[in-house]
Amino acid sequence: MDNYKKVLLIGIIFLAAFFRFWQLTDVPPSLYWDEVSQGYNAYLIAETGKDEHQESFPLARFQAFGDYKAPVNIYLTAASILALGKTDFAVRFPSAILGTLTVLATYLLVSYLFFKDKKAEWYALLSAFLLSISPWHIQLSRASFEANIATFFTVLGSFLFFYAVRKKPWTIILSVISFVLAFYSFNSHRIFVPLLVLLLAAVEHRELVKMKKQAMVGTLIGVILLLPFAIYFSTPESKLRFQEVNIFSDISVIKKSNQLTAEDHNSLFAKLVDNRRVLFAEKYLENYFSFFDPKFLFITGDQNPRFSDQSNGELFLFMIPLLLIGLYNLFWYRKQFLVIIGWLLLSPIAAATAREVPHALRGETFIPTFEVIAAVGVVSIFIFLYKHFKKFVIIFPIIVSIIMLISVFQFWHNYLNHNQIKYSSDWQYGYKQTINKVREIENNYDKIYFTNAYGRAYIYIAWYDEFAPQRFWKEVDMKRDVFGFYNVTSLGKFVFTDNPPTNANKALYITTPDQVPKNFRIIDKVNFLNGKGAFVLSEKL
Repeated sequence: MDNYKKVLLIGIIFLAAFFRFWQLTDVPPSLYWDEVSQGYNAYLIAETGKDEHQESFPLARFQAFGDYKAPVNIYLTAASILALGKTDFAVRFPSAILGTLTVLATYLLVSYLFFKDKKAEWYALLSAFLLSISPWHIQLSRASFEANIATFFTVLGSFLFFYAVRKKPWTIILSVISFVLAFYSFNSHRIFVPLLVLLLAAVEHRELVKMKKQAMVGTLIGVILLLPFAIYFSTPESKLRFQEVNIFSDISVIKKSNQLTAEDHNSLFAKLVDNRRVLFAEKYLENYFSFFDPKFLFITGDQNPRFSDQSNGELFLFMIPLLLIGLYNLFWYRKQFLVIIGWLLLSPIAAATAREVPHALRGETFIPTFEVIAAVGVVSIFIFLYKHFKKFVIIFPIIVSIIMLISVFQFWHNYLNHNQIKYSSDWQYGYKQTINKVREIENNYDKIYFTNAYGRAYIYIAWYDEFAPQRFWKEVDMKRDVFGFYNVTSLGKFVFTDNPPTNANKALYITTPDQVPKNFRIIDKVNFLNGKGAFVLSEKL
């Protein structure tokens, strides 16, 4: 690698780090409840080796709210807390640093995917650069998203796979370990990673035969590492999250099937065509192709403000011509085309089973396919101009750079400013500020009634009101509902309810503005960043 290319790569990594670390504690404006849950459980693990349910070092999952979170991010956050302290920054650090390293891993992956091709380094540098400025990846790197952790290990595992088949066969073991870590990082990857591994094995089957000893050892290690999940998968709790979000448990589809069949007088044709399995298949395909919707990709992005700044698509508009040209030129590479397009087509398979589509978080499996295709497009355009229109060789990168700069500046400005103010409530902004106010006066009260309006208030109390492990386990009142989810009804003097008694003496009430009991004295207020009321602290006159 030439020295100037090394400088370019270092510059790209620093650029990626800037976009992922700048004002990380304050943007997004608050830890949302999953981040706090991961942070507090990581803190408990770091301090005691037990989670909030007093289970020692869980291997396959953490119970958390009852949705059974993947373990890798929590252990990484525990290490972050040990190194950096119990802070909001420590919670977001693993995602930000691995998001940055994903850019480097993408460079390495593309370098070895196009191994010995004269254009390989340029493909790799451009892929890394496009990922470093990607709105999709930047936004998911700046919060403690499990999917972002899984993306790093997926890309790293893919690089190590090609490094093994191209250079060092025994590094296949490191590839397997990385893929297993991706598997243990996010639910969608438990379907996607095995499919991707099968794709890579199919593409490089001849090379794997040559290194069958290393491949067999790697496979054995992978099977051993997956045993905890195999045991967990046999339990009913492993299916709770899937049952909650999947389309196949949607009763409305079954009702529609029955209605259509009845309207056609229960004919055999109707039973075949309007069968619920057919309707579910149609729904699945609709969900699958929604991830390729240009509006989602280039115009609006995900409807959830946590996954999109709501003014851009998940990808920049300037990517469209680069993707089209890149796709055409990638076609002439046999193995590389199979890997990238296969990866692209496999990406929505797991995410399409969910009801919320297209979903940027579950669809992070796409990264870095779009960037690789676009990088091929940039290089192809440059080569074409050099051969046929040399006078445009200098003008082309200038024009592209200006367009990119405008696009990135517009996204970054909106993300840092307008998006944070407009959608602070989606990040559960106000809990930290409210709890800080409560800490100053809580000794004046015997009971503190806290609204459930925004959900999961107890985890914010545990995190920001400094509940040490032993105190938390002693004072928490936790019940499991019929669906398998845990609900905390009280924690110490905090009681979580939307219907508190209004005649309690020495009681502090924390409610939404429209829940304040009549004739109560308002002590303080906390607003969302857009000025609308979030919490009100009040007491009986």
